[in-house]
Amino acid sequence: MVATTSGREPILHGIGVGDLTRHEADSPPTTNRRVAALDGLRGVVIISVVLNHSVGVLWSRGQIYDIPVVNGLLGGGAVIVFFVVGGFIVTDGLMRERERGTFDPWRFYLRRLVRVGGQLVAVCVVVSVVLAVDPDTPSGIDISANVIHTLTYTFNNLVSTDPYVVGSEFGHLWYLAVQQQCYLVLPLLLAVLGRWRPALVALLVVAMVAIYIHRQNVLDDRGWVVASSLTTTRSDGLLWGVALAVALPWLSRIKAWGHVLWVAVLVLVALKLVLPELGTYDYLRSWSIPFTLVAGIVVVAVWLLPSATRVSRALEWAPLRRLGTASLAIFVWHLPIIVIVSRHTGGWSWVERTFVSFVILAAVVWASERWIDEPIRKMLATRPVFRIRREPAS
Repeated sequence: MVATTSGREPILHGIGVGDLTRHEADSPPTTNRRVAALDGLRGVVIISVVLNHSVGVLWSRGQIYDIPVVNGLLGGGAVIVFFVVGGFIVTDGLMRERERGTFDPWRFYLRRLVRVGGQLVAVCVVVSVVLAVDPDTPSGIDISANVIHTLTYTFNNLVSTDPYVVGSEFGHLWYLAVQQQCYLVLPLLLAVLGRWRPALVALLVVAMVAIYIHRQNVLDDRGWVVASSLTTTRSDGLLWGVALAVALPWLSRIKAWGHVLWVAVLVLVALKLVLPELGTYDYLRSWSIPFTLVAGIVVVAVWLLPSATRVSRALEWAPLRRLGTASLAIFVWHLPIIVIVSRHTGGWSWVERTFVSFVILAAVVWASERWIDEPIRKMLATRPVFRIRREPAS
């Protein structure tokens, strides 16, 4: 997120959601259980995102943040998990379509624009109206630039070139820009190299290494705001998810995924907890390498589990699954609500501000899912323009 208030430096928090929608391809994954477990994983991460953004807005960093474990639980770093999950699920769906002969990049682009765009249009309209009429709106915010860059999925470019005109209410949407820009290229890459899986995996790994090296250079030369928001510096996690989906035929030969999942989850949690004890920008440096790799292992382990385990059952817990399926709406709306409520409740206690913010968020998410997401899902499932055009039988 980029916070822009007069006389203050921009503040960008590295957050995001992986693939916020359900499986974009019409082919289901191997079992519904695996989708449920990944929904639960996204539910865990969206909790981390909301709590992380509440720090410094709904409540200040108090003494509780001096406790290493608590600091790690409430800190950032979740964006990498979302990138990996999103890249994996979307690529698996596209590869399945390719194998069935129903691969259609244009249909994929259209479905994603409609699926994600519904929430973005709504939040842009609401936030723009609030900022326009609110006398307490900070000076310097260019509302039209925020809206245009959000709806064209170029918001990360605005963040990196002119962060002082970015409103805090929009700042988290850089992630969707990075994601959609990657998904603009992904179908074309799979169309050209999808039949040569080893070469494609090798290319993706090389690209990940190049992105990491480039991020270090940008971080040193242009600062952390730019390094945190560019597609060329933040898409290595998504590419790792893509590589793992392409490599699934080989990974499926491994039989010990139940044991791997236990170990990978423990390592992932440990890495999350240790992050605050490292350097300020280490989430952009060396820490990102093991965290990205392990996050991918967790996703693949869940996907390829031969049977349910205690870890997968925990991820399938109904409240976590519900948060995961609602993660698009939660992600898009949580920061505007938190920022606007905080701006007008300066005399309230942090408990009161938090309670009101979360109640409003729950109501908005429920309403947006009912009147935005559900109609869009129905339209995508029933309108011929969005459905797979199957090849005629030979």
